[in-house]
Amino acid sequence: ATSSSHKKCDHLGPAAGKMRVISILVVVLSSLVVLSFGEEAAGSIADPVDKSGESAETETTGPQPSDQESGGESKVAPDTSAKESTTNGSDTANGSGEAQIESSDEAANPEEVVPEGGKAKKETPDDNVSNEATNEAPIQTGPFIDLLGDSLLSLKMIDEKQAQIHTHYTNEALSGKKVVGLYFSADWCGPCRQFTPDLVNFYNKMNSRRGKENEFEIVWVSRCRDFDSFGQYFTHMNWLALPPQEAMGQRGQLLSEKYKVKGIPSLVLLDEVGNVITTDARNKIPMDKAGIGFPWRNPLVTIYTLVVPKSLRLMLKTHTNQVWEQILGKIKGAMNIKARA
Repeated sequence: ATSSSHKKCDHLGPAAGKMRVISILVVVLSSLVVLSFGEEAAGSIADPVDKSGESAETETTGPQPSDQESGGESKVAPDTSAKESTTNGSDTANGSGEAQIESSDEAANPEEVVPEGGKAKKETPDDNVSNEATNEAPIQTGPFIDLLGDSLLSLKMIDEKQAQIHTHYTNEALSGKKVVGLYFSADWCGPCRQFTPDLVNFYNKMNSRRGKENEFEIVWVSRCRDFDSFGQYFTHMNWLALPPQEAMGQRGQLLSEKYKVKGIPSLVLLDEVGNVITTDARNKIPMDKAGIGFPWRNPLVTIYTLVVPKSLRLMLKTHTNQVWEQILGKIKGAMNIKARA
């Protein structure tokens, strides 16, 4: 009996040692992730936001000639003109034949895209879906709901003279995506118009890789100045977009501040739980057009994503964000007390 018990202990010893090593590795990697969240949260303290909700750094108020011709980045346009919408077509593409969005009472929720010389086709629910079903929106939760809201848009060209915009629930549209890019750009920005075709090719290439089909999605955060321009520029893309009233409004401004977007075009890559992979994808794509290193993760983060399940990573992210919100709240409170004193 004694010898058999010794054999059992010898058998369990190496297994227990392996479990201890894995536990230590998970703790170390979790600490690294918490530190990275700490750097991101600390950065938000360094960039104060004034009472109007706009960035403390001033931005250009309109497209400059240098923005249209230069090959660099353009300053981000402010969102003050998001509510403006022209009806005479003076702000639309001048005779270029591009699609333009109709200016009407429905501009706040665009459903039509009208190419010049063509007819708009309005989106209607499927005949098989009851009106009650279409009115009952599902309750959505998760990191991308907090970031992007409940719905995203896609555009489909019906023919050369007709296009249609469709609305999708955010969680359904991003289901199964391993990498989500936030693309900040505008039609008035020359560098954006140069980079967008390259990004379309890269997007198609990454989503056609064997074993990784359709794992990459992009959400366009428009910095256009009106809804017509949004519709025109959207026809050059084959990914998703924030609704224009969101992108050109407060949500788009908050996203720009969160990811410190100082110029456009800018491409931020997030993982499946909303953690930042890189904020410099716009410069990485020209250097790696084949996407060999895509999505250009830090090696330690790669190990962390392989070892720690998605559910646990999401739980850690939520807990870490709550802790940092409490810390930031206390710091801001202390700063306000000192300022009053």
